[in-house]
Amino acid sequence: MQSNCRLLIALALGSMLAVGISTGAAAEAEAPKEEAKKVTGLRNPESAVGHLDGRIFVSEIGEFDKDGDGKITVIMPDGGKQVLADGLDDPKGIDLWNDTLYVTDKTRVVKVSLDGKTSVFAQAKDFPSRPEFLNDIEIDGEGNVYVSDSGKEDGSGSGIYRIGQDGEVTQILAENRGIQRPNGLLLDGINALLVTDFGTGELFRLDLIRGKVIDLNSGLGGADGLVRDSRGYLYVSDWKGGKVWRLVEPSSPPQLMKTDYQSAADIALAPDGRYLLVPDMKAGELHFLSVW
Repeated sequence: MQSNCRLLIALALGSMLAVGISTGAAAEAEAPKEEAKKVTGLRNPESAVGHLDGRIFVSEIGEFDKDGDGKITVIMPDGGKQVLADGLDDPKGIDLWNDTLYVTDKTRVVKVSLDGKTSVFAQAKDFPSRPEFLNDIEIDGEGNVYVSDSGKEDGSGSGIYRIGQDGEVTQILAENRGIQRPNGLLLDGINALLVTDFGTGELFRLDLIRGKVIDLNSGLGGADGLVRDSRGYLYVSDWKGGKVWRLVEPSSPPQLMKTDYQSAADIALAPDGRYLLVPDMKAGELHFLSVW
């Protein structure tokens, strides 16, 4: 999930020296990456986003399919945590735009101000068809909110939507249009999205103007989160396999960074740009995985 906040982080870090990465067949990275720290005691953490001031916001699903026990937790720069907003259903994807959090919450999208006030941005009835499994979220510089619906296990009911700041919802990808279960979203230039397919482990590029889907990569397991660092390297989490992959380019052979998570969910870049934020859903932990 790459908001304008994360773009500023990437620009601020753009002058840092790149670390060399080898290419070739899918294999483990040359040196295992280390974790700086982890935050424990979370209930099914699904997604995270960092603020330039160092705070990290994490969505906690709570008990699956139990309405009202989901929440957004703040991880402070000193490692302390506190609840920002509660009473949500199954909050998943989270992104930040103009100091407002946008969160997919089961069949709706909610907004959460940084002082904890919650409001509904798009209700289920606002969508062209009733949402099945709203998942990831991505916001462009104009505030257009892109949301993936991973649908049912067979891919029915899946799709990708764009929601304007006026609340109007437009479907930009329907089911059976080349992506079985769209999950992670990442802007790729002005008029394209990179999309992970949770069902097939593939990575796609969706042209937002023509609606064309291009298959870029495969073999990514239960492909979930997707993020790019300041060097342009892509990272993809594998929820089913508990792995994190690195791609030099979208079509490059995936390199395995880490393998021992229980369920690596929707990853993000930490505020300093040096770590991946990896929610390990089943373990109830948020990990900081070095990318430098």
